[in-house]
Amino acid sequence: MKLSVDTKNRMEFINLPLFRLVVLALLITSCKNNQNEQELESGIVDNCWDIADSSSTDNRENGDFTAPFTSIPVQIDGCGKDQIWEASSWYGMNYLWMGEKVNTTDYQGKFKLAWDENYLYLLVMVEDDTLHPTLQDGIENYWKGDYVEVFIDEDKSGGDHKFNHQAFAYHISTEGHAIDQSTQQKPIFLDDHINVSRAQKGNTYLWEIAIQLYDKDFDDQDLSNNEPIKLTAQKEIGFSIAYGDNDGNNLRENFMGSKKNHGTNNDDGYINSDVFGSLLLIK
Repeated sequence: MKLSVDTKNRMEFINLPLFRLVVLALLITSCKNNQNEQELESGIVDNCWDIADSSSTDNRENGDFTAPFTSIPVQIDGCGKDQIWEASSWYGMNYLWMGEKVNTTDYQGKFKLAWDENYLYLLVMVEDDTLHPTLQDGIENYWKGDYVEVFIDEDKSGGDHKFNHQAFAYHISTEGHAIDQSTQQKPIFLDDHINVSRAQKGNTYLWEIAIQLYDKDFDDQDLSNNEPIKLTAQKEIGFSIAYGDNDGNNLRENFMGSKKNHGTNNDDGYINSDVFGSLLLIK
């Protein structure tokens, strides 16, 4: 049936308000969705810090720790919202290795551990009144700024590792680099060993770290030959962790660690893995 011009005009007049209502409904729904997304994002940010105040801190003078297994890989976003962190213990990182006694308003540190087949995970919480960039003056001064240092001896066999890879002393910088000494006796980036993300709230920082472990045969001159070690339950690893604190004076003013003694002058860790503590992977 052919519609008259008047009929078509009347139908368009009737449908126009309906069309506007549909568009308005869509806009309202869209606004609500955007609001929900913003609320979700805000919730995630808040949840990052729920972990910071949970449970007491366990200090281990002998530096012996355990890490629980996670069947779900940890999301490295600096937030610490993964379920495994709720099941992990806080360990203290407040033994003075170098420098003068630290005021708690300047520094406090603690950490959690976890693992799966591919990674050792760490959640490190540091309260530091001044975060100073590690590499402001270049890689040669990598140990002078603020950084997390993770000591790893994959098979806990001990021994010298200053210019070899019997063990590793990863200096994890504020810029996200992992630095250690090479077989050529110079510092190198080992960034592909580590994934790290950091979040901040005031003077409190969460460093979330995933580390692939390599054995003593790691070749820093031909990286194509290297394969990370698969982790298993009951594996024991040589392990310590510390924080180098720089308050802007172009030097490491304090060095705070997870174990009471770390060799001669508490500064043997970058040379001798005999002084490391231990880490047992449990399931």
